[in-house]
Amino acid sequence: MTTVSLLALTTLSACAVGGDPSAESQNGPAPRNGADPALAVDNPKNLKGIADACRLLTPDQRTQLGVSDDRDFESLTNDIYQEPSCEIFSHAYNAMIDINTNNGGMAKLHAGKGKWDNFTPTEVAGYPAVRLDAQSILCRVHVGIADDQSLEIYYSKNAGGTPEMDDPCGFAEKIAVEALKNVP
Repeated sequence: MTTVSLLALTTLSACAVGGDPSAESQNGPAPRNGADPALAVDNPKNLKGIADACRLLTPDQRTQLGVSDDRDFESLTNDIYQEPSCEIFSHAYNAMIDINTNNGGMAKLHAGKGKWDNFTPTEVAGYPAVRLDAQSILCRVHVGIADDQSLEIYYSKNAGGTPEMDDPCGFAEKIAVEALKNVP
C-alpha cells in the first residue's frame, strides 16, 4: 500500500511559471527567469549526467540511512519527468529519489504552491527547498540544486526503525543531504 502511495505521489507535476527575465531592479539584474532571489541557487549542481539515481547514495550512506542491501534499491524512470528515479524499500520506510532536470526548478514549484495541501519553504544543505504535503507518516522534499533542476525525495514511514525515521520530512531531508554529496 505504501509503495502504491509513493508511486501515486510521483505522478503529480508542477504548474508553469512566467516572468520577465530581462527585468531589472534597483539592486541590479533580476534573478534568472524572473525568479524570487530567495530561490536562486548560489552553488549549482548538475543532475543531467546522472543515469542511475540509486548511485546517488554510496554503500556507506545507504547503511547510515538504515538500508544497505542492494536488493532494497530499484532503479526506475520517473513517469512524469522521464528521468532517473530510485525506489528504496525497507522495513522502516519506503522512499523515492527523483531527478528533475526538464520540468523547471524551485521558481516553477513556488508558482504552483497553491495546489499543495501544505507548502513549507525551507533549506537543505544550503539549497532552497520545500516540504510538500507533509503528514504524520509521509513527506515530499524538493531541493533546488540549480535554477532549473531539483532533487526530489518522497518518504513514507512504515514501522520500526530509528526515532529519527519517525519525522518524515526530517528524514527525507537527511536522504537529500546524503544524495547531494554525490551530485557533481
